[in-house]
Amino acid sequence: MREIKTDLSDTKIEAASDFVEKGQTFIYRDFGGPSSVTGLRARVGQHRVTLYFHHDDRTHGQRKITSKRLGHWPATTIKEARGMARIEAGRIAAGNGEPGKRAAVKFEEAFADYVAYLERKADANGKPRRWARNVAQLGRQLLLPQWGGWSLADMSTQPGAIAKWHREATRAAGPVSANHAARVLRAAYRRAARLDLSLSKADFPTAAVEYNRERPKEIGLPFADFPKWLKAWQEIKSPVRRAYHMVAILTGGRAGELSRLRWQDVAPRTRTLTASRAKAGNDIAIPMSAAIARALKLARGADPVLVFPGTAQAGHRDRLPARGNMLRHTYSTVARDCGVDDLLVHFLMGHAPEGISQRYIVRLMLTSGPAMREAQRKISRRMIELLGK
Repeated sequence: MREIKTDLSDTKIEAASDFVEKGQTFIYRDFGGPSSVTGLRARVGQHRVTLYFHHDDRTHGQRKITSKRLGHWPATTIKEARGMARIEAGRIAAGNGEPGKRAAVKFEEAFADYVAYLERKADANGKPRRWARNVAQLGRQLLLPQWGGWSLADMSTQPGAIAKWHREATRAAGPVSANHAARVLRAAYRRAARLDLSLSKADFPTAAVEYNRERPKEIGLPFADFPKWLKAWQEIKSPVRRAYHMVAILTGGRAGELSRLRWQDVAPRTRTLTASRAKAGNDIAIPMSAAIARALKLARGADPVLVFPGTAQAGHRDRLPARGNMLRHTYSTVARDCGVDDLLVHFLMGHAPEGISQRYIVRLMLTSGPAMREAQRKISRRMIELLGK
């Protein structure tokens, strides 16, 4: 490849392209003329002429090369290319030059950093790394095969390609997984943009994504299937896991909160359980009925700290007709079947009703204590009746 310095013009490029033979490539550098722009170059091959801007510099002891394609001649004239080259030179002079392909952050790097952030966040809150693991698996399945080698800068300029990928992911993995993957992509990009100001000025890669409509599944255990659930529950060999699932159906507690429950959170004197660091970040006091207390006794002696040790994935191991979040919906259904007031159901399940301040919620819970305890007893009695115990 031969480099030639010359005052570029459309006429010279046309003449040069006429004499290029097969396999030859010439680089013409804009030089020597009154309008010449340092860094403007033309790559002349047999079939195409590419105009680009090239800048070689050393920053903080490291060599940095910027190379940006401006267009193809004759669709882009030399005059137009000089104007674009001056803009690129001005950006570099101001310290705002775009990173070269080698320096640009790849999505796989940004994704790994985001997963590590989720792990640190879970550790700081004393919670399992369950969401970080789910995100990592989602990345391996839907994100990294397609976008792992792309730079974030390139992704930010291709919203149409990402919207197309989201539609294909919807067909392959379902609407909910595709939406989750797109949100993770956006979150990883947003976190990387905090460290790279050249990204923060660009549109988010998911700007053109049309998210699928999601309908939450609020399916509880049918009343007729309660005896089947009890039979499957009785076949579980581990008393700790039996206790875990029984407390889950009797309280409607979230699976993660129950798996982190400690014996110091169980207060027999006040007949309460306290779910620490719940979903909203608050501690939730749950009244204990006699049935809940009996279920807790099954787990006594297994661990001095945790009430249900090793149950983070219990729902996946135990073959129950309903488990995890389905038991939470079951509790809500039974509570309403018993005629329990909706506000009390919200409190018993650790919800924060919309339009009510946290301070007012605390006052309501204190004044509603006896009513909550009676409601819990009523729900437990109905549960035992449905189970046929």
